[in-house]
Amino acid sequence: MGRKKNNKKLKQMRECHESAHMMSRYQYVMDSLLCKLRLIDADLKKDLKRPVVQKITGRIKTVESIRKKIEKKGLELNGNCVVNGLNDIVGVRAICFFRDDIYRVADAVRGQKDIKILKEKDYVAKPKRSGYQSIHLIVEVPVAYYETVEYVRAEIQIRSFAMDYWAELDYQMCYKKNAGEVEAIRKEICGYSDVMAQMDSKMIELRKRIEQETMKG
Repeated sequence: MGRKKNNKKLKQMRECHESAHMMSRYQYVMDSLLCKLRLIDADLKKDLKRPVVQKITGRIKTVESIRKKIEKKGLELNGNCVVNGLNDIVGVRAICFFRDDIYRVADAVRGQKDIKILKEKDYVAKPKRSGYQSIHLIVEVPVAYYETVEYVRAEIQIRSFAMDYWAELDYQMCYKKNAGEVEAIRKEICGYSDVMAQMDSKMIELRKRIEQETMKG
C-alpha cells in the first residue's frame, strides 16, 4: 500500500516537474543565468585584459535526481517539494582559470540588480572535509509573464579549473563504488585537494609576476 502511494506521489511530482509551464520557467532561469555569467566574463576580460572564465555550463535536475535528494532530506514526496523544497533544481557553474577570479565573478553576481542572493557558502575559504572547494550562491530569479512575477531559485557554483578537475575525478573514482571503497578512495583524494589548492596559489603568483613584467615593458 505504501509503495503504491509513493508511486502515485512520484507520478504527480513528475507531472508537476515536467509540465510545460514548469520546465519553461526552469529553462528561462538557466538561460538567464548563463547569459549573465557570459556578460560578467566579457566585462572582467575587458577590465583585466586576460581570459577569466574557462567554461560556463548549466543543467536542470531530472525527476530521479530530485526524488533522491528529497528522500535524503526527509521531505514529503510531492509536487510542492519540487518547487519549494530544493534550491538547486536549476544549476549553473562557472569555471575560472584562477582562484582569485572566483571572487571577482561572485562579486559581479552579487551586483546584479535582478538577482537576489538568498544564501552563500564559501567552500574555498573553508573547504569541506572531503576537500571539496567551490563557492555556492543560492539565488532567486524573477520570471515575469504577463502581469505576474514568479521567483525561481537556482544555484550558482563558481570554482577554479584546478578545483573542478579535482571534483570531477572525485566523482568519477567514487561513482558506483561500495561504502568501504568510497571511504578509502575519498581519504586519499582529500589529500590531493591540498595539492590542487597549492597549485592554484602558485599559478596566481606566476600570473602576477608575468603581469608585473609586462607592465615594466
